[in-house]
Amino acid sequence: MEKNELPDFPTTEFAAFSTAKMSYFLPYTSITKMEQIQIFFGEDFGKKADIINNQLVVLGSEGWEPVQKGSIIAKFTNNKYKIIDVDYYHRDFNDPIIDSEGKGIY
Repeated sequence: MEKNELPDFPTTEFAAFSTAKMSYFLPYTSITKMEQIQIFFGEDFGKKADIINNQLVVLGSEGWEPVQKGSIIAKFTNNKYKIIDVDYYHRDFNDPIIDSEGKGIY
């Protein structure tokens, strides 16, 4: 059975506010589907994110970075990406924006 390593977050992409801007997030867990990844990255998939040897990698400010399960991919309004953990999220962002069923809104 697949496991959600981020149980306190929506299972689909979601939006949230920091003190200054709107940002978009994709929790990356064992239950994340390829379709969700491709939708989240859109035209950036294959340019700023890709699957290499069955590993999702994202181009961030430090170069290509592998994404580990239990991480959150942040997309900022300047169209840059960052891999963050739950502590970083809680320190810098408000609660996820979700619908009435607890699903993420993007």
